[in-house]
Amino acid sequence: MKFLKYTVPVFFASFLALFCGCHEEETLTNLQKEVAILEMRADSLYQEIDQLKKTPSDVVLISDTVCEGEGPYAVMERMKISKKEMATILTTLQDSVDMGVRKVGERFYAVVDSAANAARAEHSVRVFRWQENAIRVHLAVWMDSGFVYKRVEKPFVRKQSVYEGVLEKGGTLDGMLFKSGIPPRMRGVVSGVLQCKIAFQSAQPGDKFRVLLEDTFNKDSVWVSGKVIYAEFDGRVVGHHEAFLYDDGDPKSSFNAHYTENGEALIFNGLRYPLDKIQIGSRFGKRLHPILGEYRLHAGVDYRASMGSPVYAVADGVVTVSGYDDASGNKIAIKHSDGFVSYYMHLSQRGVNVGTRVAARQLIGKVGSTGRSTGPHLHFGFKNPQGQWIDPLTKTMIATPKLAGDRLTKLQGQVKDIRKQIELTLQSPAVKANDTTDVMVHVRALN
Repeated sequence: MKFLKYTVPVFFASFLALFCGCHEEETLTNLQKEVAILEMRADSLYQEIDQLKKTPSDVVLISDTVCEGEGPYAVMERMKISKKEMATILTTLQDSVDMGVRKVGERFYAVVDSAANAARAEHSVRVFRWQENAIRVHLAVWMDSGFVYKRVEKPFVRKQSVYEGVLEKGGTLDGMLFKSGIPPRMRGVVSGVLQCKIAFQSAQPGDKFRVLLEDTFNKDSVWVSGKVIYAEFDGRVVGHHEAFLYDDGDPKSSFNAHYTENGEALIFNGLRYPLDKIQIGSRFGKRLHPILGEYRLHAGVDYRASMGSPVYAVADGVVTVSGYDDASGNKIAIKHSDGFVSYYMHLSQRGVNVGTRVAARQLIGKVGSTGRSTGPHLHFGFKNPQGQWIDPLTKTMIATPKLAGDRLTKLQGQVKDIRKQIELTLQSPAVKANDTTDVMVHVRALN
């Protein structure tokens, strides 16, 4: 190594003298400067190598994958991460990402103390790593004050594509979307948006549709995510309908959804969200309790929220509970006309009393951390008419049936932008959708 350090610059200097000749002094001077820079970089590299040699190998990398029906707790338990560290790591991550439902085959990594390996059965974690998709990595890194969340973003590109199609005689919605070339990963999403407004049993042959999709890819062209920006259906019987994706400016906003140009939500019979921003901290199902340290049913969904955030009733009903207990803290329960009961727990304030009749999206309290809680959040639960807890996420919910005020103004501005995006994409060269159809699709790459 040292031999290379001193011989490389000498070799370059001799080479430069032969190459340049005595009449190329300016060129020689410039190249000698480059040699000096290379020598400095080499010195820096050798120093890093020497430092690495002095660093003790006191850590090891461990990993495990998610199996069918598992959440993060089961995987981390197999990795021999202690219950205390497990709860702390997931609490650190869940402020920024939903860890509740994981796909089979996803892999968790942890850098742990190798000394702890030999000393005890459980690992002491320095870094916990989970890769959400091809462009986003989430880390919980141990610092002097505890675990700190860090996110790593890899380079990505976005593309917008316009798909058009016609309903054929005897055809179906899914068949129409398939023939238009829409990828299978987005076909169900497009179908859901269209069916919110259109009764397809009344659709006729010759009816037309148009969709604007936006896909995100990493630098290696691996698909990461997609969304329906716009959907249009023009039918002889069902009429003309359009859907626009509204962006409230915050990815956690419960108002991010599809609306008509006039601000009407595409779903009218859904429940309302209990918060303006939706960030899931813990889902319904069996989990390791962060305080009790034992596995038990988590009979609801925990929404992360700041202290004092407004809490709304999700539907019309009558307040049946408004009180306090050591586990739930300040809590409210509302019985609805269909016999279901919604629960709101750990509140800092309760704004309604037992017997009060409330309307959908009426303010009933504020987010807190009362009772058995590790921090400000809303525990939102649902019981069916038989008194059994159910997963609230199985109930269709919307923020509001119609946008108004500043949000409506913002939507209408975005509608103009979306129409312009469609026009620009249609002006781009068309490409063949796939090898099974003759459909051509317009695709435009975004910066």
